[in-house]
Amino acid sequence: MTIRGATKLIAQAALALGLWALAMAALPFVGPAGRQVAVVGAAPRAIRAITAAGGRVVEVRRGATIARSASLGFVRALYAAGAPLVIEGRIAAGCFAKAGA
Repeated sequence: MTIRGATKLIAQAALALGLWALAMAALPFVGPAGRQVAVVGAAPRAIRAITAAGGRVVEVRRGATIARSASLGFVRALYAAGAPLVIEGRIAAGCFAKAGA
């Protein structure tokens, strides 16, 4: 493999990873209310944001807290309450280890 080929492969992988990250960040804004979301970051900060946004904690994992709310504006409320990053919850749950595991 040449340098040019390796560079092209790395660029394609970076593009795919970037698009995946964009999709994970955009998914919480679409779809029905009541879906799980993952608030990425320290658990105490995430729990405060979830509570302030009117949601409920479903599960605490290492690096993310899974939450749910019936409110359509839940994700916006999470960001307004200080959540650093909110991503799609069902997929994200598999990316973060269970706390204490």
